[in-house]
Amino acid sequence: MKITPLIPCPQLPLDGIAAGIFPYLGGSVGADQLRSLVMAYESVIVPGRPGAKLAAETPGVLVDPAMYVPQASTGSETLFDYDDWLIRQQAAGVPLILTDTPRIPNNNVSELQKALARWDTIDEPTLVVLPLEPWWLRRQQGLPRLIEEVQSAGRPVALVLLHQYNGLDIKGAVAGLLKFISAVRPLPVVLLRSDISAIGAVAHQAFAGFIGWSSNTRHGPLPMRRPGGDDERDESPSVFVPALNDYLKSSKLPALAHIRRTEVLRCDDRECRGDSLLRIVELAETDLRDGRTLANLHNLASTEQLARRVLAAADPREAWWEACNAGTKTITSLTERGVSLPLPRWLRQWLELGSPSHDYQPVG
Repeated sequence: MKITPLIPCPQLPLDGIAAGIFPYLGGSVGADQLRSLVMAYESVIVPGRPGAKLAAETPGVLVDPAMYVPQASTGSETLFDYDDWLIRQQAAGVPLILTDTPRIPNNNVSELQKALARWDTIDEPTLVVLPLEPWWLRRQQGLPRLIEEVQSAGRPVALVLLHQYNGLDIKGAVAGLLKFISAVRPLPVVLLRSDISAIGAVAHQAFAGFIGWSSNTRHGPLPMRRPGGDDERDESPSVFVPALNDYLKSSKLPALAHIRRTEVLRCDDRECRGDSLLRIVELAETDLRDGRTLANLHNLASTEQLARRVLAAADPREAWWEACNAGTKTITSLTERGVSLPLPRWLRQWLELGSPSHDYQPVG
């Protein structure tokens, strides 16, 4: 179901999708599950060539190439031979074409211009995908040129922030993102492979955001570096915790029960229905695959719930700031009780921007 902001949004329409927040799914989704998710959320994105096959069977599905580095074996600078990706999408009958742009290197204006010109003569509604690093969102680096080139091209764009974890952790990235959205209006701006910051972006007049249902479909998709090597890698699913306004590995959730803060674990989205998030922990411990599926479905439902609350508010910007502030206060209180949860850098940046009626007051 689409989640459309209720404030005036002075931007051009984007034929093929509505404004709002939607899911970005993973490659493991099956045809039956995909159909049920489209019915629930109206529009979704699926990745890669397998996604294009699924999209042909299910109306309302968009397809992202889901790779942004050319394959070394082909010896080509493009992701696909000729217009293979265009033809696959046309054959699937997708409502909106997504371009197959390779990663745009920092300070490479010619590659940015080439990306913005991709398939600019076809008749179908088209969204220009821009896979770029946070360098392009920094005021003293790439932001002025990014704004200039997108304004000149005059085409709707979708940003994929390439980073080993979260591109919005980089200092100034959140402010740069909002500056970009504001500067290029009325051109629609979409966020792909995002986390819940997409809700904040839409609250600040981005057109739409596609939020990944797992850690593999948010942030990136550059390989994540983890300390300690593979032996210490936490394979438990990533779970959105509404009380924190952030994601935690399910293996970290029992610590909240140990200090008797079970209210932080309660969730009333349509998947959990007031149950505890510990049920995801219990399932993941016995069947990791089913645990991940349950976590993914919870993440979608809980994200939708947050988006509805924020975007239906009288001032979505204010509501988003309040959500971030409430999460920060909970994180701080848990830290004071012995559960060490560092305040995410992206969350701190949203708070520091303030809101129409709040300035950021550091907590603790």
